[in-house]
Formats: sequence, C-alpha cells, structure tokens
Amino acid sequence: MIELPDEILSFIFILASDEDLLFNHGLPTTMSTSAWFKNAIGNWTLRQPSEALNVLQRRSYSTKRNIKDTCRTFHRIAEELMFNCLFFNGPEKLSYLCAELDKTQVDPPRGWWTKRIHVTCYNAKSFLDVEAATSLSTILRHCRNTEIVMLAIPSTVESLTLVADTLYNFNRNLRTLHLSLPTTALDKLIWLLSGLPNLGFAHFSFTSPTDLSPDEEDCPELGCAEEIEIALPRLTQLSLYGHTGPFIEQACQWKLPALRFLSLNTVHSDIIPFLDVYGRGLVYLDVTCTTSVRMDAVFSRCPNLETICFNADWTQEEELRHDNIRNVGLHGLGLAFTPPSGGRPPIFPLDSMIRRANDSNFKSLMAEGHFPKIERVRMLSTAVLMELERNGGPCKPQPRGEYEYVDELEDGLKRWETWWDICEKANVRLEDCTGGPLGVLPLEESDLEEETNEEDEAEASEESDEEWEEYSWEYEVPPIDEGGSTTSGVEELRKLIEECRQMEADRDVF
Repeated sequence: MIELPDEILSFIFILASDEDLLFNHGLPTTMSTSAWFKNAIGNWTLRQPSEALNVLQRRSYSTKRNIKDTCRTFHRIAEELMFNCLFFNGPEKLSYLCAELDKTQVDPPRGWWTKRIHVTCYNAKSFLDVEAATSLSTILRHCRNTEIVMLAIPSTVESLTLVADTLYNFNRNLRTLHLSLPTTALDKLIWLLSGLPNLGFAHFSFTSPTDLSPDEEDCPELGCAEEIEIALPRLTQLSLYGHTGPFIEQACQWKLPALRFLSLNTVHSDIIPFLDVYGRGLVYLDVTCTTSVRMDAVFSRCPNLETICFNADWTQEEELRHDNIRNVGLHGLGLAFTPPSGGRPPIFPLDSMIRRANDSNFKSLMAEGHFPKIERVRMLSTAVLMELERNGGPCKPQPRGEYEYVDELEDGLKRWETWWDICEKANVRLEDCTGGPLGVLPLEESDLEEETNEEDEAEASEESDEEWEEYSWEYEVPPIDEGGSTTSGVEELRKLIEECRQMEADRDVF
C-alpha cells in the first residue's frame, strides 16, 4: 500500500470537506443563485446563497470529524483541519472554544491554522453582547492568521469596540470582513479600516437605534475618526446595507482604487455622489433603495459596467442605454406575474403603475441598440419565485364585476409569454434566481415519475425503429470532458497522486 505524504492527505481532506470553497474571499451577491430543496414538511422552498454557505460549513465540520475518527494517521492530520474554519450558530458557543484555546498549549497553537471565523444566529433577538465579544476577542488573538471574519449577527457599540480593537492589533492580514453594527459605531469602523490595508472584500450592515433623532441618525458623532484618511488599495468588493448615508458620505473622501463590485441596499437614494467618485471603475453594481433612482444618471457615471441590478418597479423618466452591460438583475416584480397577496383589494391604485413600470423597463432593456451586449436578464426575488411555485406558474387574472372585466395589465401569464418571446428573438436568457429559465418550476414526485415514464416510452419507441433488437435497453453515454474544469481541484489532485505513484515506482527501481 502506498503511503501518501501528509501534504497530499491534507489536500485530499480539504477537497473532501469543501474547504476550498469556504476559503474563497469573495462575498455572495444578489446574482448568486439560490437552489430548490424540500423542507421538513415536504414543501418546496429556496435556499439562498448565505444559508447554503452555512449548510456547507456544517457539512464540512461533520466530514472532518468522520475523517478524524478513521485512524491514527488521519486523526493527526485532521486535527489541524478542525480549526481551519470556525463556525458558530450563535454567540453562546464562543466561550467554550475560548476556554479550550486558553488551556491547550501546543506548538504551533491550534489557532495558528484558522483561516475563517463565522458567527451567525437564527434568533431575531440575538446579538453580540459584551461577554460574547470578549470571548470572540480572545479567539481572534489566538487566530492571528485569520483571513475571513464573518459576524452575521447584530452588535452593540461596546461589543464592536472590543472586536474592532482586537482586529486592529492582531489581524491586520484580514482579507474579508462582514459586520452588522449600529450607525453610532461608525467611528469605530473607520478606526478599524485604517488598520486593515489588505482588506479586499467587505460587507457592512448598518442599523439605526430607535432612540435616535433624525439629525443624530444622519450625522453620528465621529470625533477624531472624521479626520482619518482611509486608503484601501486592495478593496475589490464593497456591500452596504441599511442606514448607509453617513458611511457613504465619509467614503467619498477615501481612496479605493481597486473597487470593482458595489452593492447598495440602502434606505438612502442619494448615491450619485459616491458614483461620481468610484463609478468609472465599477464592473458590477447592485442598487436597491427605498425610493427610486434615476438609472440613466447611474449608467452615465459607470461606463464600464458589465452587470447591473436594479428595481424593475421604479418608474424611469428616460430610456435606459448602456454599451457594455451583459447581465441584468431585476429586483421587485412582485406584481408582474402573480396577483397581490396579504389581503389587499383586487384593485389597488399603485398596482397598475408598478406593472406599467415593469413593462416599460423591460422593453427599454430589450429595445434594439439600447443594450447591444446583453446576454441575460434575471429575476432576483426569491419571494416572487416561491409565489409562482405555490400558484403553479404565472397567473391569469380573475374576471370581476357583472361585465366580466379583466385588466390586461394583471395578466401575469400573458406578460411572461411576451417577455419570453422577446428574449428568445433577441437570443437573451430570461432566468429566475436559481439561474434556470424563468417559468420552469420544480416538479412533484408524481409529475416527475410521469415525465420520466413518457421519456422512457419515447426512447423505447425510437430504439425499436432503429432495429436494435439485442441491445434495445442501452443508451448512449455523453463523452466526458477530458479537459476538466479550470476551477476544480480534482484534476490537480489526480496529477499529484500520479506523481506520488511515479515517485514510489522510481524509488523501488533504484
């Protein structure tokens, strides 16, 4: 039996536990695809990219535990891998690991191997309190090679101060940072960013305390932090959520030369000054605001965009045009294919206006010469796709009144057919948030069996026509791409194992 070097075994275990995916520094965007799955009660639902990442981390931990319990050699190698990625379902578990790291004295320390720390929560009332932040700060001091810190849990000013101080002093090689913080902690965030020159990917979610006045919300006290000159030469992706106005105002004065991917999901619509500064370098822009944004003004400031996401419910005064955009993501569309829900009346004053905006924006996107390079239009809302699944597809309006009146604007099925035909003629893919064709929904088991039987009958009929009597049950297997995927580590692993076998053979010969 060939004994593989520890480095090869470690690489195999990393692939088996999907850690190559977990160590990707980039953050999911709204163009990242969701996936259908059946929940505990057997209903189809969508798993969003953020939740898929959480599931992947749990599965990775389970895989490494199984590897560790296999034999002594695997136990020794997997012991290091157990600390590569630290994932916490809630802040209450932080203290246990903190105590374990404090009492364990090994060389190198266990935290030396940690590259990713992720804290999330599923309780809406949970937050990172001072006690949990103290434990997390201790963990961060043990894990000085950490490259990814994801704190997808609300924090207070006091708790963020503890974490930010530790990151500033002990984790300056950080590449990815995800924080949820109150607007009153903006000064702490600015101080932190001044000490992270290698930061490449960042997401900041800002919440506004309920006891703040409008002036305090828009102009938080920054003190000396307002005078700090921030330079992040490697920041490629920036995602902002919530009350982002004060942050955007400060960021307009910073130096972000490498910024290419920008996501703005904000209650403020005054984003034009920010695009005046950084728009020319952007290739990806996602704009979601509580009030409409003039997209023609956005396009004029971002000439190099290749992907744009915006709300299709917004009414645009000017026609939309751009020479380089290839991919378009559409937020909204809650009334485009399905009737209103939530107890609203059949006729609601704004519904027709929103549907007209949907049609107008789509026609502007698909008009000849407006977007000459467009390849894909994707509906981004998971809620709309879930509603389509419950309704069995786009809905036709129900007649109402003694004259059986039907408003054509309410005909979701007709709108879908029209949009599909327009895209097909223009050779443009019309997709939903899973990346599949819009209108293709998951099948129930009975429907799937029926479809499979029909396909089997069709195949059997074709085979009998070709007089394959002896081998009529066989089918042609499509060839495997021998080139392999450029992004997969499987081909590289095969080469490494082959090299190990060759070295073993050469050693036996000589």
